[in-house]
Amino acid sequence: MLYLQVIEWHLFYIEKIVKRSNHMDRIRQLKVLMAAVRHGSIAAAGREVGLSPAMAGKYLGALESTLGVRLLHRTTRALSLTEAGQRYLSASQEILRALDDADAEVRAGTRQLSGPIRLGLPRAYGELKLAGVLAAFCQRYPEITLDLHTDERYADLVDDRLDLAVRIGRLADSALRVRRIGTVAMGVFGSPDLVGADAREDLARVRMLPRLAFAAARSPGDWTAHDEAMRAFAIDGKCVMRSDEIGLLVRAAVAGIGILYAPGFAVEDALAHGDLVPLLPNYHFAPLDLQIVYNDRHHQPARVRALIDYLQQHGLRARTNRPV
Repeated sequence: MLYLQVIEWHLFYIEKIVKRSNHMDRIRQLKVLMAAVRHGSIAAAGREVGLSPAMAGKYLGALESTLGVRLLHRTTRALSLTEAGQRYLSASQEILRALDDADAEVRAGTRQLSGPIRLGLPRAYGELKLAGVLAAFCQRYPEITLDLHTDERYADLVDDRLDLAVRIGRLADSALRVRRIGTVAMGVFGSPDLVGADAREDLARVRMLPRLAFAAARSPGDWTAHDEAMRAFAIDGKCVMRSDEIGLLVRAAVAGIGILYAPGFAVEDALAHGDLVPLLPNYHFAPLDLQIVYNDRHHQPARVRALIDYLQQHGLRARTNRPV
């Protein structure tokens, strides 16, 4: 009986070693694949990971055999990924990155958070509202590097390799994780020289004025005013200018070229200086959601979670959800 127990224990540990070895081999296979694509050569990939050219080729062959698909097109002159290889490499890079981040967090223990964060921001909102918040975050976590990508379009987190993004407006259904952090007040604004005091509350007259349209708008209900009974009225005068740069449109509105439907944060300075005035103050314009989006399919490093929490906790709702 004791002899049988000894055999069972030996088999148990052999199984554990084999499983561990398989996992280690798979990681080595992934690293060889990435290096081969990066260098365009199996021999160069082998040198990077400490393998002979023949052994590097065997690792790639074993990976393709395990998956049952060809990952690379091989010629005497070059290597290129197959379609399946492109998909597999993209997913594998995220897996290895998550593993590296997890290792770094464990090693770091209670030390200061560090490393890069790639953050996507709406250009105008980032400049006008988030600059101070992000500066304070950098002061709190000096070992973190913020890599900011500003664009009014909705950047793709995977294609643009972003850790998270701040977005304003309606989001399409997706696999992204969404954390709502507030709302952005909207309104219609015009120059006092263009819109006389007697016309600012007159819906019929405002609806006929030339319009300056924000081309990157992503939500329904733009240029729609609601009365106290929540009846909707479209403001549909002739569009005389269209742009995806909200600052340019604000300057055009100040110059009296047309009226502008815009978020309150974009016109704060112009309102404060009297260069623009709010129109239709007795009507309601639907606010837009302010959200953080991030990919929840993989491990989120502690530094990214810290930024998500910081953005939610430090005054964004109070700064944006106020009447204009």
